[in-house]
Amino acid sequence: MRTSRPARALACGLLALLLTPAGRARAVDGVIEINQARATKGGITPGDMPGFPITISADTLSSGPTSFRLTGPLFNSTTDNVIEIISPHVTVDLNGFAITCLIAACAGDGIHSDQTNITVMNGTVRGFASGVNLSGNGARVENVRAVGNTNAGVHLGNDCIARNNLGADNGNEGFRVGNACTVSNNIANSNMTSGICAGLASNVFGNTASGNAAYGLNLTATTGYSQNVISGNTLGTVFSGVSAGLNVCNGNPTCP
Repeated sequence: MRTSRPARALACGLLALLLTPAGRARAVDGVIEINQARATKGGITPGDMPGFPITISADTLSSGPTSFRLTGPLFNSTTDNVIEIISPHVTVDLNGFAITCLIAACAGDGIHSDQTNITVMNGTVRGFASGVNLSGNGARVENVRAVGNTNAGVHLGNDCIARNNLGADNGNEGFRVGNACTVSNNIANSNMTSGICAGLASNVFGNTASGNAAYGLNLTATTGYSQNVISGNTLGTVFSGVSAGLNVCNGNPTCP
């Protein structure tokens, strides 16, 4: 008996579904979903063990997943990182949820990677060593609240983008970035050292930095800055850097 083409297609689809590992549920748009239950179970990507850290790996030379999305909050009470990314070119969308440390001070980072071209966006990371710590080149962090972390709220390597984030009440800087980065439209308030620390040839514009224990902006001699509002920082408004104008320092349009 010959099987019709629609029936064969349906059978193939069911077989593919049955052969998909249970731990790697994929949303209809191809994004891998992450939540507390799946973290406890493990297997989110190959080599991911039960519990934390959630190890994200992706074969970017094949059809492997490169995008991940939280479908619920993550809570950690261990000394490990919560999400550890070991492959390049990965995007993690927090999807409005928070990654939270439940103990006095977690020793690991909320999200950690030394890989290139990592993106983290759209959520909150609080109570860790560093909230988001991406040391590889080409990192991008957008629409993230990094609050109450022991070290930097957001710590990025060279050639990075930090945009539309909040870094507040962190033990070191709100934002610490490497060379040739763009840091724009962030709020860096009430951190225990400087609000924003940026490396050589970076561009820092449109930010608000207030109430930090050191400088509002801690820059290098080749860092440009413009259109920032800086006030109430203990050691001063701006350390080093080249002003491109339109900054406001403690209510004064003339900034260092």
